[in-house]
Amino acid sequence: MLVGVTTISYFCITEIKLLPTMEKVSIIKIIVALIILVLCSCSVLSKKSIWEKDELSLFEYIFEKLNKKSDYGSDPSNLNDKEKVFMSMALLEQEVNNGGFDQYFLNLEGKYNDILVSSAEAIKAYDIAEICKKALAVYAEHADQEGIIEELSEYDDAFYKSKDPISELCAKYAKENKKYFE
Repeated sequence: MLVGVTTISYFCITEIKLLPTMEKVSIIKIIVALIILVLCSCSVLSKKSIWEKDELSLFEYIFEKLNKKSDYGSDPSNLNDKEKVFMSMALLEQEVNNGGFDQYFLNLEGKYNDILVSSAEAIKAYDIAEICKKALAVYAEHADQEGIIEELSEYDDAFYKSKDPISELCAKYAKENKKYFE
């Protein structure tokens, strides 16, 4: 195949040498335009292709993108409302799975507390929404307490047992709201 390409390239180069200068410039412009068109098409295709990936890959891609945009969740003011829903749920999953609701409340300093339940409902994680309501109530009762809030461990266990697949639900939510995540 390489021989065929070389022969065609050689033939084209030989033929181009025989053309007048103006025609050579026109051919070069056409070739450059085709190269730009191909590169732009590849860029558009690669942007769209993320939406065709499996939920876990899509979740990881968006979570990483939003982490950068929000300074790893510490500055949600840079996120639009749909992104805040996604980010609050992704951070909830990350923090609770790593150290329970205690870690969630400690590390995020309440930045997403006001949207936590509505975010769970928005992604259709209704079991998680109920667990969060209860955990938030316990946290509110003990907000001034230093250290671990023992009463939260009950909600950690409920969270771990929940059948709501947060990552998958976040990915589906993002697909349903694509224009807000591009």
